[in-house]
Amino acid sequence: MKRRVFFILAIVFAIIAAGSLYLYLKNIYQVSIPQLKPLVVANSTIPARSLIKAEQLVTKDVPLQGYPQGGYENIQDVAGTVALVELETGDPILEAMVQSSPSKDGAQPAVKGSLAVPDGKRALSIPIGLVSGVGYAVRPGDYVDVLTTMDIKESGTDNTQITITTLAAQDVLVLSTGDTSIVAADTEDVKPSESKYYTLAVSVPQALAVTLGSEKGSLRLLLRNPVNKEIREDPFISPAVFLDTAFYQKYR
Repeated sequence: MKRRVFFILAIVFAIIAAGSLYLYLKNIYQVSIPQLKPLVVANSTIPARSLIKAEQLVTKDVPLQGYPQGGYENIQDVAGTVALVELETGDPILEAMVQSSPSKDGAQPAVKGSLAVPDGKRALSIPIGLVSGVGYAVRPGDYVDVLTTMDIKESGTDNTQITITTLAAQDVLVLSTGDTSIVAADTEDVKPSESKYYTLAVSVPQALAVTLGSEKGSLRLLLRNPVNKEIREDPFISPAVFLDTAFYQKYR
């Protein structure tokens, strides 16, 4: 009788041990296989400021725990955007690295401060109004030309001045946009004014020309297509050009 009881207990303990071992091994198996998520990466070198094509992209599965912030899961979400930086093969595509044309939702770039200024450039802020700022259509990450209009003394005369318009800077990266706000004296309400400031990444010569144009005249921005890298050499224009009978042929 006792031998039978011991035999039954042995079987019960064996079943319990086998169940415990099964649960232990199952838990180890689940932990050893991490949860994966697709990430879009570059399949070839993608130059900065070029349109990203679908064939330049692939997806690879990466552990969910180490998934980069701002990563894309689908190639369709990246194809057709513009690369803001040069991308090498295998580089993950993040939201801060690409931009649609026009900019998405007016979002500020993820990189701010001195790290946002490209090498060899300087950050310069200029005041811009509604009309001169292309109806506030300019967004961070866009590229613009800067026009300046000012009065200058005509060469060879004493006091005769002429008004000219010229390109003070071309192909300039917009780092950020903002607005100047007015606080009402009798309330704490903050009301946006009609002027904003744009912070541009310019070279030192561009900074000199844009600053002079801002101090002595007025500025306007020309919004560029992000792929367009053309640098023009147009002479300045003055009111005298409207007296030229070939005006429409030259400036159409």
